Formats: sequence, structure tokens, C-alpha cells
Amino acid sequence: MSNRLRIIIQCRLSSNRLPLKALLPIANYPVIVLCALRAMNKGADTLIATSSDPSDDILTGILDKYSFKYVRGPLDDVLARFAAAVEDLSNDDIVIRYTADNLFPDGALAEEIAAALLEKKVKYIGTSSLEDNLPYGLSAEAFTVGVLREANQKASNEYDREHVTPWIKRKYGGTFFTPQGARMLSNMNHLSCTIDTFDDYCRMEELFRNITSPVIVSWQSLCRKLLASGNQPKFRVPYKMIRSLPFSDFTLGTVQLGMDYGITNKQGMPSEEEAVKIIQESIRHGVTNIDCARAYGRAESIVGKATDKKYYRNVNIITKLAPIPYDSQDSCLEHMVDASIFRSCRELRINRLPVVLLHRWFHRYMGKEAIWKRLRELQEEGVIGELGVSVATPAEALEALNEPGIKHLQLPFNILDWRWKDAGLDQMLLNSDKIVYARSTLLQGILTADVELWPLKKSVNAKEWLEKIDRLVRELGRKNRKDLCFAYVRAQKWITSLVIGVESIVQLRENMELFLRQPLNQEECAYVEETLVGAPEQLLNPAEWS
Repeated sequence: MSNRLRIIIQCRLSSNRLPLKALLPIANYPVIVLCALRAMNKGADTLIATSSDPSDDILTGILDKYSFKYVRGPLDDVLARFAAAVEDLSNDDIVIRYTADNLFPDGALAEEIAAALLEKKVKYIGTSSLEDNLPYGLSAEAFTVGVLREANQKASNEYDREHVTPWIKRKYGGTFFTPQGARMLSNMNHLSCTIDTFDDYCRMEELFRNITSPVIVSWQSLCRKLLASGNQPKFRVPYKMIRSLPFSDFTLGTVQLGMDYGITNKQGMPSEEEAVKIIQESIRHGVTNIDCARAYGRAESIVGKATDKKYYRNVNIITKLAPIPYDSQDSCLEHMVDASIFRSCRELRINRLPVVLLHRWFHRYMGKEAIWKRLRELQEEGVIGELGVSVATPAEALEALNEPGIKHLQLPFNILDWRWKDAGLDQMLLNSDKIVYARSTLLQGILTADVELWPLKKSVNAKEWLEKIDRLVRELGRKNRKDLCFAYVRAQKWITSLVIGVESIVQLRENMELFLRQPLNQEECAYVEETLVGAPEQLLNPAEWS
């Protein structure tokens, strides 16, 4: 390889989730030292990029003791640190990005990913545990010095500068890399080998404890040892890759965790402790999206508590703007938006909301578009990642489809709902760049409930509809009504993820396990639609039940 190769390990001691973790001992080394020794175990030029903040003086003292090379730069501008770390390199040289809280990557992995970058003739290439089936934390990114310098000059928002490569991936594409050794291993993408919390540290310390050569042991051997260890989830829910990001087919809805909700809800709202466990259990099994809203009572607070430390890295939080009354004064709208957004930040314990939805479509145009304009401003300021809307009707969805600023669309859809296909929205959404979430997939629970709980008894023959659904369950070999309903909605290619609310851990596990079953095929979907034709529109809109 004529191009020079440099591994850069980013590290600081002021971790939000586990301060000083880089100094904790594993295999008789501080974590940062073991990480660096493993990175250079094939002789690669290796450098640590830390901060010039006094909090990292202890760290540089240890690096000096081991004669490691390092650079210091802005605490929160990791991209600037990386740029400083390559000042002596040429634009065609290669950078490998490692992080100090991931001990599995080694020199062999760095050599392999660098070779793949050259072979594919790309500017960037990186691993993804969802694509390569390796544990979360066994990660590496390779890119040229030239694109690193370009990103340092042009990337402006805080997120891009903290995470180093987002700007590069947006401009040059996020080419995925799968190490050769991954093909010989079992699927491990439900496991984690990173150190984000003290529990993570204890698990990694135990894993390395009986390894005689921790510096040179291969990452493949470490993976096998991790798989054999206990206290790990046994499965993850299905997922797809959307815009180079993981999206689970299952999105956890939290309205039932924040308030009493649903005409079939007999248990009521779970305790705060139980609600936190529900969220964390879902994330452990691969749920990547959590849906909440300002209007869902205590839901945001529960989500914030559940994801504050150990689970924050794995989850994409979607929240909704507080419902703003239609008769609100125009002069107050901007302040109402700010109050809602910053309250969400406080309750969720984050300073940037990944996704914010309008809770009502009419908010898009209120006050001469004052609400929408303010949301766009907050997005430009980095407070909001992406915007979307929760719609109730096909007409609203059609309008939202033509709004380029909307990237996420949430809509009600279930096995009886013919409205979206009749309007041609299934094909339009399939061909769009929108991420589509289907909510109310069980029609607020009535599709799996007894006849007595159905609304509109005078105009809807609940017994007839349920008998048809039960017949389909038998004929299509499904486990139960819920399995049939999920399998039908999951089969719709225009839908990205299903928002599923639960009231207990038991219900969560039952629902997640149903997602391990295959969706219906096209022929089965056609048979369902032929059998369940003609559901009254009033039944499909819970707002008209009373």
C-alpha cells in the first residue's frame, strides 16, 4: 500500500455517560492503552486525538508514559482534532477512525478496511453492525485525508463536527464494509461490545479477564467469546436501512406509558418503573425508534429517564409538537413552538431532537405559516434534526407529500383500511423519500378485542368482521389476530415501520416475537383485501366513534 495509513483514536475523559472510562483497568491496562495497543498490533501508525481541556491532562500524562503520539484540540469539535492529527499527511493518505470505548477493533481490521477503501475507489467506507451482523462497537471507518480536510472546512453544525464523518457520508456516500471474518461468525448484531456505561465496562472487564494475550487476540476470537457469554438478548426485531441509518420494523409507541389510553386498555398506565423497563427491554432487542409526544402525558419524561445513559446511543426518538389550539393568537405561535420544543428537550434529557412531527396537519399553515417557519429555523440552528407530520386522512398525506421539508410521515393504517390504496398513496409514498410510520395497526385494539368492545354497534356488525378475520388467521396459518394484522401491515412496502404501543413487559415481548414471523406475501395480501373489502370509513377514524 503506497498510501500512508494512520489510525486515529478519539478519546476524552469527560464522557457524559461514564466519565473517566478511558482510565478504567481492563487486562491490566487502562482502557485507552489497551485500545491503542490493539490498534497498532500490526505496526500501524496510531495517534490519539484528545482535547485541550484541563480535564484531559491526566489522560495525556498516561499517553506520555506509554510514549503514544497524540494531538489536543477543542473539547466538542472532534472533527477539528482529526484535522490536526493529519497535518503531516497527503490528501491521498488514509485515516482509520477508532473510538477509545471500543476494544475489539485491531490492526488487522484497520488494514482490511483500508484495502477495501482503495479497492472500491471510494472516499469513505465504514462498518455497520446491522449490515455485517457484528456486535455494536466492533466498528471502523476509513476515509481519505483529503475529504477529512474538506469536511473540516465545510461542516458547520455541531452534530457533524462532533461525529466527524456525517458530512463526508452525505457528500460522498456511506459505502458499507463487511470484514471477511464476519462471514464465518454467527449473527451477533443483537450484541454490544462497546463501553458506554459501568455495566458495559464490567462485562468487557470480565470478557478480557482470562485472555492471555489481550493485545494480539483477534477480533474474531473476541466475538466468539462475547457470543458465549450470558446476559445477552436472544434476538433482535427485523430492521431495514434507511438513508444509511438503521430503522427497526417495530417502533415503540409510548402513549400508553404516559397516560390511560385506548378503549380496550384494561390495565391502565403502567408504573414509572415498569414503563422504563419496557423501553429499555425494547431497545435491548433492537427497537431503534421510540414515538412520543408533548401531548402524551408523562411519556417524554419516561423516555428521557429510560434512554438517559445506557440506552441513548441505540435509539432514534420521534416526538410531536404540542397541539396548538386553532384559535391561538398569531403573535404567540412562535413562543408556543419554542415552549414545546425546549420542554421536549428537557423531558427527553437531550439538547437536539432527532425528529419532530407536527401533531396536526393544519399547524403547517397556521398564522401565515409561523409554526412551520419557526420549526425550520430551529432545524437550521441544530435543535431539530428532521421534521415530519402526523396525518389523519389521505388528503392531508397528499399535501404533506408535496412538502420537501417533511421527511417523516405518520398515518393510521390497519388490515381494514382501504383509503390509502384507493387514493394511490401507497405507490406515491413508495416512490418518495419519506419515512412512513403506520400507527393504529390494531385500530386502537378493537381488531383483537371481543365484540362487546367495538364502537358504532348500530352501524357496524362487529361479529361479522371478526369472523372474517378469524377465518383468515386459520387459512393463512397465522398465530392469532394480532399476528395477522401485523403481518399484513408489515407486508406493505410503502410503510417503513409500525408504531406499536404496549402496556406491559409481557405484551412487549409477545409483540416483538410476532415480528420475527414472516410478513404476508403479495398473494396473501390480495386475499386479505378481497375478504375484508368495504369497511365503513367511520369505523376507520376513531375520532368519529363517539
